[in-house]
Amino acid sequence: MTNETDPGPGPDQQVSNGGTGPLARASVREPDESSPEVVTASSTDAAATSSEKSSEKPEGKASEPAASPTAPANPFAGIPVSDYVRDGVAALLLFVSLTMPWDLGHRASDKVEVILVSVLSLLSLALPYLARTGVLPTTWTVHTTRRARLLANAPYGLLVGVYLVLDLVNGTAGNGWGGLGTGLALGLAGAVLAAQPRQAELGPVDQDRAVTQTWVKVLIGLGALAVVGAVVAFVFSLTLGLGVVGIFARLVVAVLAVGLVGLPVWGVLRKQESWRLVLVGLGIALAVLFVLNTGSLLVSYESLRGGQFGLLLVPAVAAVAASPAVARSTTSESPVRTWVAVAVNTLDLVLLVAAVLTVRAILWLAAGLSGVVVILALVLGLLMVGVTLVARRALARDAVSGRTLALGGAGVVAVLAIVLLIVVANQSGLRIGVGIDLLLLAFGLPAITAFALTVPAEVRTHFAENRPTSLVGADAAPSAYVWQPPTPRPARPQPVQEPVAGPHGSGSHATGPDGHGPVAGAHEQDPVAPVSRPTSAQPVQQASFQAAQQPYSPAQQPTQPVSQEPYRPAQPAQPVAQEPYRPAQTQQPAQQPTQPVVQNQQPYSPAQPQQQPVRPVEQYQPTQVLPAQGVQSARPVQPAVQERSGYAARPGYAAQAAGETAVLPAYQDPQPVGFSAAQALDPSTPLEVLAQIVQEAPHLRPQVAANPSTYPALLEWLGNLGDPAVDAALRSRGR
Repeated sequence: MTNETDPGPGPDQQVSNGGTGPLARASVREPDESSPEVVTASSTDAAATSSEKSSEKPEGKASEPAASPTAPANPFAGIPVSDYVRDGVAALLLFVSLTMPWDLGHRASDKVEVILVSVLSLLSLALPYLARTGVLPTTWTVHTTRRARLLANAPYGLLVGVYLVLDLVNGTAGNGWGGLGTGLALGLAGAVLAAQPRQAELGPVDQDRAVTQTWVKVLIGLGALAVVGAVVAFVFSLTLGLGVVGIFARLVVAVLAVGLVGLPVWGVLRKQESWRLVLVGLGIALAVLFVLNTGSLLVSYESLRGGQFGLLLVPAVAAVAASPAVARSTTSESPVRTWVAVAVNTLDLVLLVAAVLTVRAILWLAAGLSGVVVILALVLGLLMVGVTLVARRALARDAVSGRTLALGGAGVVAVLAIVLLIVVANQSGLRIGVGIDLLLLAFGLPAITAFALTVPAEVRTHFAENRPTSLVGADAAPSAYVWQPPTPRPARPQPVQEPVAGPHGSGSHATGPDGHGPVAGAHEQDPVAPVSRPTSAQPVQQASFQAAQQPYSPAQQPTQPVSQEPYRPAQPAQPVAQEPYRPAQTQQPAQQPTQPVVQNQQPYSPAQPQQQPVRPVEQYQPTQVLPAQGVQSARPVQPAVQERSGYAARPGYAAQAAGETAVLPAYQDPQPVGFSAAQALDPSTPLEVLAQIVQEAPHLRPQVAANPSTYPALLEWLGNLGDPAVDAALRSRGR
């Protein structure tokens, strides 16, 4: 392979012998190597030919200026945009890592060795640009650039390995060397990006196959390190004296790390481009979450001796997967199928994380924890699992019809996770914190799914040309989201009465007194006929029957006048109790049936409410029944005020004698719920719980300082408080 730093003249660049392109350049160099005389003769002939052409120019063109020399070629021509982006992201990660925690006791900027290896990795980014501008020797080739970049970033990887060993050996020694922070994770990812070859530096696949095999081996090594580290962390958690529930909790954490790292790496080894893209997206999501949650102990730190490890290496593994050399090792179908497979694989990871969250909620219940957070985590976890299963199945079966359901499912998962995240963050006194699994469900994995189904141009074009068929029809579907004026309500039809002639009158039914039809007038009444009024000698029921029967027998009473003075149709709405229709002698028989059966009781008189004695409010009883007149009540009414007067009538207070002063219990500060001194002194209490105790229960800080399992960074923080009790507990640890 030739050195790309010396591109040579292009096809349109002429040389001194009148030829063009690299072939002409080679034809000039060949005689120079064999016979100098030929070169001299050629040069002389070229000069003579040039002088003859100049003398043959017409006089009109003699004053024209000479042709300008050919402009120098751009030394950075041929570098794709992806190479510039890769260099920029690598530099950004290396700079940001210096501001983040490197281990439990230090930031990356506190360690000289970390700063030195970071500077060396940053300088390696300038090698290809220096080679193209001609600063480096002429013997410098593309292969030299790749080897130099790899050697310049190797110290960073060696330093990370040293700290892994220190965490494994001195994790509980208390010398400040334990734990691994997110600064180490982001710095390692930046160094990997800086070390990998660029797209412009790769040769043909059949001739440059070794570089692809090298970086695939690097991917396997980092993935295996993350998986083995998760298993080792779980094994070390067995030595911490945890109970059965605690061991299962650490097992779930190890399964989460193995799944998030092992599934994508295994897919890349099977040459699936979709899993490679999922791994890159997962690494980007975790890097952003690490930066935004620097102050969280559950997110910013991992430890082999602490029982949790693996997720910190995901950004570095994703950086290896983003290498052009690894990308050449995978096979890709059409872009649309690849991105749909990315969404399906991401939903598989959502299903894994949601299942882990649900199992952890069950373990919290088994450990005796209760409350809104635990129940909500269990319920929402089950909902996430169900929604993800439906969305994943629909998208895998038919991408066109299942795309909307997959996007909706991802949105539902994100909303549920954000709700749970807010509830967990605002609950104090609990041993539950915001972990990386909840952050991935809320922001990371749903964003990857939405990106795969909406952002790529090929995907948008495909789904724009292949829209799913609506269940209600293509014409009726736009009415669901396009404003239209409301449809006026149809007028309510009026009921049409069709009278049927009968032997006894007109109406809706043929009625008569023969018993073969309903009573005349029971359904309908003639509005023209007068209404019959009851008389004093007839019961009310008979009067109503006559009033209904009278309009249907005009043939039997031909001489009866239609309108009489007491029964004028002009007054059909007048009440029966008016003066013309309520004679004094006939009013008493009409009211006989409504009088009470007991004759010795006087009827209720609403006209004299002022004669009743006014009872005080305290003596009012809603369920009290007043006795009848002349009957004594068997149960005296007790005043309600006496039952609630004084502390003696209330539960929880003893009766006080007259003249004595009631002494209330002394006020005590409310103690935080969920933490105890025994828990703060228990060596099996998880490290993250100890960190929560010192923040949310300050009165238990001396017990945490005396706990033999408290990690060095927390002890140093407690020592800086200046609390005498805490200082005494710290001094007692050295005895």
